[in-house]
Amino acid sequence: MTLNEYLIRMEAFQLQTIKRNEELAYQAWLNQQVQATTGSPKNPKPKFKEFRKFFDSEKMIDEVRSSFELDYITTSNKAKLRTNENVFAQRLKEFKELKKQGKIIPWNERTQEERGGF
Repeated sequence: MTLNEYLIRMEAFQLQTIKRNEELAYQAWLNQQVQATTGSPKNPKPKFKEFRKFFDSEKMIDEVRSSFELDYITTSNKAKLRTNENVFAQRLKEFKELKKQGKIIPWNERTQEERGGF
């Protein structure tokens, strides 16, 4: 077995362990939902309203995969990549391409009729 094969097997084992821990945590969460509450005895509320707040498996998977894969982008970073600046840059690029193709006429080159009377 080569080192790369070993590392792939180690990653798979750790991901498998996370999945098993998630199942165990889900069972514990169900038990907790039945028993654990906060607030007054008259108005009890569950401590964790969502399972993800109790056990975040995606975060753990991201940690394992990022330690084994150099070019892995975490799920939280994927959302950050699509920020307003990226959207603006993409739209500006599209605008320039459309302008080159002649599909967009600059405002100062339009006739008064095309401007809508302005």
